[in-house]
Amino acid sequence: MPDGNYSCFDLSVSRELNRYYCISTEVLLVFADKPFAAFPDAAPARAAAPLCAVLVDAEEDFDWQAPVRGVAHTVDCMRQLGAFQRIVTDAGAVPTYMLTYPVLQDIGIVQDLRRLLARGACRVGIHLHPWVTPPFHEAPELRYSFAGNLPAALEERKLLALMRLFRIAFGHFPSIYRAGRYGLGPNTPGLLEKHGFDVDTSLAPCSSFAGDGGPDFSGNDYGTFWFGRSRRLLELPLCRGIAGWGGKPARFTYRWLAAAEPPRGTALRQYLPGLMARTRCAERITLSPEGGDASAAARLMSDLLRRQRNVVTLSLHSSSFRVGQNPYVRTQADLHAFYDRLAAMLDTLKNGCGMRFVAATELPGMLEREVVCGMAAE
Repeated sequence: MPDGNYSCFDLSVSRELNRYYCISTEVLLVFADKPFAAFPDAAPARAAAPLCAVLVDAEEDFDWQAPVRGVAHTVDCMRQLGAFQRIVTDAGAVPTYMLTYPVLQDIGIVQDLRRLLARGACRVGIHLHPWVTPPFHEAPELRYSFAGNLPAALEERKLLALMRLFRIAFGHFPSIYRAGRYGLGPNTPGLLEKHGFDVDTSLAPCSSFAGDGGPDFSGNDYGTFWFGRSRRLLELPLCRGIAGWGGKPARFTYRWLAAAEPPRGTALRQYLPGLMARTRCAERITLSPEGGDASAAARLMSDLLRRQRNVVTLSLHSSSFRVGQNPYVRTQADLHAFYDRLAAMLDTLKNGCGMRFVAATELPGMLEREVVCGMAAE
């Protein structure tokens, strides 16, 4: 089967290895190139030509180590859009700002976004941070910073509260959604389908948040896909993948070692992923100027395009627009370097990789129509 198809890789082991690694012989660890392992009703979504959307987590400034109710926050970062917006506009990109509840409550920020919308310079969607979105019926615990851990009824009530505030701000309901901290849960896809969304952006491939009580996406490879039982929705994940000269076996090995239930050989777990990354046999790369650069972006895109993953997202946080609000921008020099990396990555994507920039909200109408949920897409 050619590289990039959705085949399974069986990591069942002998009783001897099971004793050392504590991997149950009754459970198969599956680390295939599956972008949608968490979605039972899904089909790949591809484009005729490479496309890139820019997504911004447009959020309140908060302590990333303590995203729980009662922690002080401001929305000052969202008042610093000027430099970022000029860079993306000059590159021909139309960013989509994924707005949290406190951002939508700020009249000045909403007015600024309305002016950008009127010029066609941006799009807007919603970003659910449970700890700042009413009603507050959950305990102020770290695990409830992932909306998917909430009871289904409470997750829905918070979603509806955010949707209503968005409608007050912009005159219509949102069509694109992100769960804060990539807190996708078992009820989330159904809620998005029920309430009229077209795009979800809540999946973070090759990542696990299990240490904080969140979801484990370590078995998911990057790829866009359709999902939904009664109608078609697009999943547009964080563009994060394992790339390198080691190819498919190295990707499997890297994700296996990074899994929520990894082998307990501490030397393997602690040193092998780093060695693989340093030799570029297999390295985890996120398409973002936060911790990434144009060279890394080119390596990731080379791998994804070779495997026909030709719809990607460049992602970042609004907290990077202001010094001292996240780990990526601690000084004024960091801020300048961040914008330099952003401009270089946009140039690499456009001129080096042949990507066309599109608004994320336009993607559902641009991608290939495939059979999904037992029905032919319209």
